[in-house]
Amino acid sequence: MFAGVTMTIKPSYPPVASAPRSIHHTLTVNPARLSAQEKQRFSDNLYQLHCQIFDGVSRESFQSYVVDSSADYSRIRIYMNESSDWVGYCAMHRFEKRIAQRNRVIIRAEAGILRAYRECNQTLCFAFVEGIKYRLLHPFTPLYYLGSFVHPCVLYMLSHYFGQCYPLPKQDISPRRKAMMSELADAFGLEEVEGQSWLVRRVGWVTRQSEADSHFWQDNPDIVVQFYIHTNPGYGQGNGLLTLVPLSFSNVFFSLVRFLKHKLLGHIAS
Repeated sequence: MFAGVTMTIKPSYPPVASAPRSIHHTLTVNPARLSAQEKQRFSDNLYQLHCQIFDGVSRESFQSYVVDSSADYSRIRIYMNESSDWVGYCAMHRFEKRIAQRNRVIIRAEAGILRAYRECNQTLCFAFVEGIKYRLLHPFTPLYYLGSFVHPCVLYMLSHYFGQCYPLPKQDISPRRKAMMSELADAFGLEEVEGQSWLVRRVGWVTRQSEADSHFWQDNPDIVVQFYIHTNPGYGQGNGLLTLVPLSFSNVFFSLVRFLKHKLLGHIAS
């Protein structure tokens, strides 16, 4: 779960033509501290990378949503290869919201990485590390991660590390939690997709993937992957699956234990 640490979770992507490449450097940027010229140049470079990973987002919308977010706190981590080329990013945002008649802190993120590097890195780890830091510094604040994931791999990853993650297969969502998730979705402008589950939200970000990758996920027998595809069959058109992860101490502790277990097993296997 910690930035800079490599995680491998089965099932992995189908093999690429060459060996998976690795991340050699990272850069963390506070967009609020950039000058207008620096922000313009940073946004141009980031959007150029983004367009190699996703489709469906205009330059103006991307900057407004990712770089000029209305969040109370934002950080953007850039992942680079051995040549210092940008190959991935994670934009993490922290919002203070009044939801269900209570003040809450919501972590959100946008993340992506080039296909050749997906075997060896999980960009969203950065957002969760930031969330864990906040949890430790503010132990009594209700803290959540809210996502609307446009690809099944993200829900698959979260299901392996968090004991509490909504939705998951064979898991009931209480009316109270459903109401809270719906209120959060409305607060962030995540509209329902007509004719779909209330969990399916209009995002517009389409993950670029090969036909082999698409078949790999469609045919994947994992119960979480199939649950995602069954619930959100239009993810290939940019629809996202509304997902809530409570970042309570118990859930964070569970995730750290699972992470250390995966690291230990990976070390033994190597």
